[in-house]
Amino acid sequence: MRAHAPLRLAALLLLALPASALAQSNIRLSYEMAVPSTGTRDFIDRFSSRGAHLDISLEVAPAFNLELSAGWNLFNAAKTGVLHISDGRDVSGKQFRYLNAIPAMGGFAFHIPLRGGGRIWFGANAGGAYIERLVDVGMGTYSRAQWQWGVMPQIGIAFGIDRKAGTAIFFSGRWEYYWEQAGVPKQSWFGIGVGFLFGAGRK
Repeated sequence: MRAHAPLRLAALLLLALPASALAQSNIRLSYEMAVPSTGTRDFIDRFSSRGAHLDISLEVAPAFNLELSAGWNLFNAAKTGVLHISDGRDVSGKQFRYLNAIPAMGGFAFHIPLRGGGRIWFGANAGGAYIERLVDVGMGTYSRAQWQWGVMPQIGIAFGIDRKAGTAIFFSGRWEYYWEQAGVPKQSWFGIGVGFLFGAGRK
């Protein structure tokens, strides 16, 4: 049941918001790349080119927005050597390693409007991510998946495409950090996104 806690919190926050905030919302949909760091880099040191993110931003006061965020990142690499498995075993040989992360977070951001329907924003989210670590070695597969709690500071800039339609193209950066949980090492990476913003410049 705990795995669904961040999603339930996001749904409750949406229901509690006034209609005026929903009318002034914007949605960001992006393609994501990521560079692993710390515990993630120890497991997979390869740049990830597979990911996506969906952010819903709701203005609750001038320039102050509630942010709801969900995404997906996949890291993978082939390694040779010895890997310690959490149950006390070691596996050796050529390994195909995978890390899937599905974050679900909420937080706040400041949005500064720009001419032509663009904007700059910066803020921070907190919540959790369902993270799966999987290793294929020969005929064996070892995996472990669970929620890890963390934070996600973010920054972005959008350039208006069509002010009347409220569309813009944007570039964003985010740092995702998740604390060690039940013996699973901490995880972190830097994400770089490019995508479309819907709702820019509309009131």
